[in-house]
Amino acid sequence: MNPVLKYRGGKSREIPRFLQYIPDDFNRYIEPFFGGGAVFFYLEPDNAIINDANTRLMTFYQQLRDDYPTMRTQLDRLQRIYEINQAEFKRLKILTPDERVPNANEDLYYHMRELFNHPDNSFLDGVLYFFINKTAYSGMIRYNSNGEYNVPFGRYPNLNTRLVTQQHSELLQRAELFNLDYREIFDMAEEEDFIFLDPPYDCVFNDYGNIDMMNGFDEAEHRRLAADFRNLQCRALMVIGKTSLTEELYNGYIFDEYYKNYSVNIRNRFNNDKMHIVVKNY
Repeated sequence: MNPVLKYRGGKSREIPRFLQYIPDDFNRYIEPFFGGGAVFFYLEPDNAIINDANTRLMTFYQQLRDDYPTMRTQLDRLQRIYEINQAEFKRLKILTPDERVPNANEDLYYHMRELFNHPDNSFLDGVLYFFINKTAYSGMIRYNSNGEYNVPFGRYPNLNTRLVTQQHSELLQRAELFNLDYREIFDMAEEEDFIFLDPPYDCVFNDYGNIDMMNGFDEAEHRRLAADFRNLQCRALMVIGKTSLTEELYNGYIFDEYYKNYSVNIRNRFNNDKMHIVVKNY
């Protein structure tokens, strides 16, 4: 099963690089830094705990799990509007190819962005999150000093709400969802569980779109995570960017490495090519 959201740092294309290290005899799958959840959706575990510090992200998954019919109805409505607007834009563009043509989807985007910043219950919060995720410029998540989302329209011709399925909802029904610090999730782990870790990377721009972590997952947080990783009583696998800090923190636990080419590179905040390391305690 494919993930639903566009997510910076997502692991969909990388799974073949570390799949061999994932055990197949665990009791419960645990992912404390869930993000786009590519590994969870790929494995489709029967019993899981998923968590992320991003409140809005976890609200999306919770509403997808618990209120799929409402989410589906609202997404279908937006899909129809988006397709009608795009068809009209293309028609006008053919008539006046050398002139700037207004795009009603741009107005729709800024209306939805306003609702994202100031919800009025006309849409589920999760629907707003999905729409912004799919239509904002390059899928960026950025907030101004007032905590308001301020990324411009991405001008995408398609809004594929069909990515959100009943099957995703049913899989999430097999999981407990949390919006906590990862340490609280570590405390829930039992010996026969398996933890997959995809923490924010050791780089300057590592918020991963999380308004609750606007200061980033800094060196102190990485050192705290490494110490907690060493004390885990269950099997744990981590994929993280290779830096001098992560090599120091996980010395003796690094079993593999591979290159990742980033398809999203906003104003050079990421190098296009980045070495990743595979870390495990078993």
